[in-house]
Amino acid sequence: MKKKLSVPVLLATACLTVTGCAGNTSNSSAAASSASEATGITGEYEATVAGRNADLTVKTTFENGVITNVEVTDQQETVGVADAALEQVPAAIVEKNSISVDTVTGATVTSTAIIDAVTQCIKDAGGNPEDYASATEETSSEPVEAEQLETDVVVVGAGGAGISAALTAIQSGVDVILLEKAATPGGVSVIAGGPMGIDSNDQKEAGVAGTFTTEDVLKYWQDYNCWMDDGMLFYNIASQSGETIDWLEENGMPFTFMGTEQAAHADGFPTYHIYEDQENKAQYYVTVAENFEKAGGKIYYQTAGYELMAENDTITGIKARSSDGKEYEIKADAVILCTGGFGANADMIEEQVGFPLETFTTGTQTGDGATMSQAIGAGKGKTIQQYHGVTSYSGIQTGQGKDEIAKAIYLASSVWVNRRASRFAPEDLNYDTALSSNAAATQGEYFFSIMSEDMVNKVEAEGSKALNVEIPVAYEPTIPMFSVDEGWTEFRAALEDGVEKGIVFKGATVEELAANMGVDAESLKNTIASYNADCEAGKDSVYGKDSKYMISLGEGPYYAVKARPVSLGGIGGVLVNSSLQVIKDDGTVIKGLYAAGNEVAEIYNNSYPLVEGVTMMTALTGGRICGKEAAEYSTNK
Repeated sequence: MKKKLSVPVLLATACLTVTGCAGNTSNSSAAASSASEATGITGEYEATVAGRNADLTVKTTFENGVITNVEVTDQQETVGVADAALEQVPAAIVEKNSISVDTVTGATVTSTAIIDAVTQCIKDAGGNPEDYASATEETSSEPVEAEQLETDVVVVGAGGAGISAALTAIQSGVDVILLEKAATPGGVSVIAGGPMGIDSNDQKEAGVAGTFTTEDVLKYWQDYNCWMDDGMLFYNIASQSGETIDWLEENGMPFTFMGTEQAAHADGFPTYHIYEDQENKAQYYVTVAENFEKAGGKIYYQTAGYELMAENDTITGIKARSSDGKEYEIKADAVILCTGGFGANADMIEEQVGFPLETFTTGTQTGDGATMSQAIGAGKGKTIQQYHGVTSYSGIQTGQGKDEIAKAIYLASSVWVNRRASRFAPEDLNYDTALSSNAAATQGEYFFSIMSEDMVNKVEAEGSKALNVEIPVAYEPTIPMFSVDEGWTEFRAALEDGVEKGIVFKGATVEELAANMGVDAESLKNTIASYNADCEAGKDSVYGKDSKYMISLGEGPYYAVKARPVSLGGIGGVLVNSSLQVIKDDGTVIKGLYAAGNEVAEIYNNSYPLVEGVTMMTALTGGRICGKEAAEYSTNK
């Protein structure tokens, strides 16, 4: 194994301002003196602002103009993703007595919300925020000294794929450096429910193992994808998925065998495993990362790989940069790209999808793997959107906060129409997150979900069972989106608030509703009339929605909630072969370069598939495959 070196190397690049992701450095003593002299504020003040998922409340304590304590007292931010921001940003504000502090990479929205709340507290206390903001350091034009490191394998990204690849490689006996852009491991994998697996020990204990084979699942997979994918790649990953789950459980990541989760998949292959504790899944990644370090691995947090080094189609290393501007040149035999796809790259998404899209991300998935690999001659891999369910325009991330108006979208008894005022799917399609979101995305940026006043009255009093909806939609394991048996007491107020905000539309008649929605009145009138007639007949004559959900909209009044598709992120951009080696367009292998997880879309056709946990399988098992291959390549080089 090679030893790591620490030798400065001059890079001909400009020095970046040392500010983390989007914050500012400051002179804390100067800030404290300025603020104290200018304000003399003493007391506790509390402010509530919009966070990533819902409102976030912060209490700020002042003593004679100095900020002595900042406490986030109420928040619904994503566990694991926002933890570092919730801890580090308040501490930095107190330490510097300044609101000009670094945001935490991967949790920028939460970081900014905390800073905004403290800023509001300063204003409420009668102070001037400018007294608590110091100037940033000037950008230097001097070359940056980079620290030179040497290792066998570099893994870029510490999400599901990266953490699996890194631990596998270190256990294979090679030297490994793991780079992670965020302050914590896990990436979007901490948002997911868990992976699919075939023939795991958990399945054996449940008596499921052996009732179907990898070949059976592959047949279903290929039929679904119309064979427009890399079936061999899927097989290579799926055939090792069970043993990967067993291995992860031995290394600090326990799972519970669930079989299937969504009601629409009840008759599907029972392959789904979920994190044993859905509230603790972020800690599992911390545990695996600690095991990696105990085995001799080195993790550089808040450090992003940004340029691959290669000669003659062979990897020689990678350049990386920390959030405070420190540069690294890392010599390595192999690099594994696990940067999570491009779900946080709004420009890339809109370019490929055609409209802005609500995505689940931690803010770090910006397509780095694709950008770096293509820069050294790799091909452009297939890309897809991981469409997953639908939501409203409330700004609350699906499954991460209480979105009252979105309940109208999740109800199978509601009526979905597109901007042409036509139905486009059976509304009970929402029991399958992939299909419902695929159907919604096909309509463009948004669609509408319509309920009548009578329907609102019924759910307000009794819950969804009053409309024959006795199974709640669940987009994440164990998290139902609405109550079946209890009245939706806050629902009407939320709808009316949505009307004021322009994300819900109301009309006493179909014509008035259409005018407010901005759709053709005659088309909407025909759609509702046809639907009501089908309800009277007890049969959906077009899409075959379950008859128990066929409840007439009547004569109004009506509410229409503006709805949109959701994506778990953009997948792909890195071109690989069936062994997860990164290749050029002509098939030439770039030696020593591998990719896994959401970097790769070659196993898909053009949409997120119906098998639950498949992207987590490709991340965890694909990462493990890459770790083994990279370690073997380095050892034999």
